[in-house]
Amino acid sequence: MKKRHIYLTGFMGAGKSRIGRHLADLLNLPFVDTDQEIEKMVGKTVRRIFEEEGEAFFRKQEAEIVRQVSQHPAPRVVALGGGALNDSRSLENIHRSGIVIYLKSAPEAIFKRVAHSRKRPLLDVDEAPDREAILVKRIEDLLQKREGLYLQADIIIDRDGLEAEQVAEKLLILIELYRKEHHGKN
Repeated sequence: MKKRHIYLTGFMGAGKSRIGRHLADLLNLPFVDTDQEIEKMVGKTVRRIFEEEGEAFFRKQEAEIVRQVSQHPAPRVVALGGGALNDSRSLENIHRSGIVIYLKSAPEAIFKRVAHSRKRPLLDVDEAPDREAILVKRIEDLLQKREGLYLQADIIIDRDGLEAEQVAEKLLILIELYRKEHHGKN
């Protein structure tokens, strides 16, 4: 099957949505953010879904959105949730239907981007004198658990130190190179 979609994966705060929007514009493709699609489907924010329904419910909805997107015949740029690859069926659907790009980012850079966000329930840390250290440790631990799946990506780009637009422009070149290398397979 032809790999028609471009999937962006990586940890929370890596910039999947911002970079994805820029990349979709450059490629003249529709953009899909799986978290936003889940919010539309359920009628609640990700935070409220986690609080009221739990992570298992969220992951079930996420797997369904990934399945739907992966089966769509027209190419899309898709920003995946940070934990989307944990579901084996989603992982299979993603790799079968698209090019997977890992937006790699160091824990300290992620911390700087998410430290003041209240949108990420898995990174909730109560106010405390050592809140920063606790949050960095939580980011490091979760990243370590997920990185093996992220590293299975077709393309890996270190996004630290670059603006979203710069990453999207570099990805255009990397996607073209990937497609040339895998011509006939994708």
